[in-house]
Amino acid sequence: MLPPPPPARPPLHVRVRAVLRDLGPAAPMFVVACAGPLLGVAVLAATTSAWFPWFGDGVGSALVFVALGVIATAGFLLPTHATSLVAGYLFGAGLGSLVAWLVIVLAAMFAFWLLRHLVGERVVQAIARSQRGEIVHRALFGRGFLRTAWLVALLRLSPLLPFAASNLLFAALGVQGRTFVIATVVGVTPRALAVAWLGAGLSELDWNASGSWVWTAVAIGVTVLVLWVAGRSARAALRRELGTGQ
Repeated sequence: MLPPPPPARPPLHVRVRAVLRDLGPAAPMFVVACAGPLLGVAVLAATTSAWFPWFGDGVGSALVFVALGVIATAGFLLPTHATSLVAGYLFGAGLGSLVAWLVIVLAAMFAFWLLRHLVGERVVQAIARSQRGEIVHRALFGRGFLRTAWLVALLRLSPLLPFAASNLLFAALGVQGRTFVIATVVGVTPRALAVAWLGAGLSELDWNASGSWVWTAVAIGVTVLVLWVAGRSARAALRRELGTGQ
């Protein structure tokens, strides 16, 4: 007697709707997290003459900049390379580097806390419904502090992963708060200091300065390393858990 045929696979649009339903608010928020900062930096560049006179070069002005920068970057409105570049240009290499670093670290902590409450456990629960997805998730983010922190720090170091989107990603995937904070500080510090120093050396505010070939090459190299580490860990976990040689 022939075995019964496997059940028919649902149409693509049905599967897409099911995934979006499982992800809940995380799906539209991820789109906004990727698109919002791109639109924001375009608006910022077009209105430089309007907001630039607001800031002086003193500590009080720097504190105002930090507060506004945290709100803008945590709220999916600006990319961190824009706030770091402006901080360096306005406040110089020393104070500007500190301001740029504070904006990124404080925005990451605030966004992580807020997004964790908004998204909840829906993404983790959706992953758990897939055997392969659960194995990969556990291999990347569930094998201890050092492994998770290493991966998060690498992802933070790469400018090709949007800051706002990565905050949402780590919050939705259930990364522990302590791991997130420590790895974020390690990962974002080189980027914040490099872009702030770049801004401090400008004679006029050039929004294309952060796209130098050196920084682009570093970004590509780090991204390739992240993908290699993540892919290697995921493949090893799948082979081990599923008992395959693939």
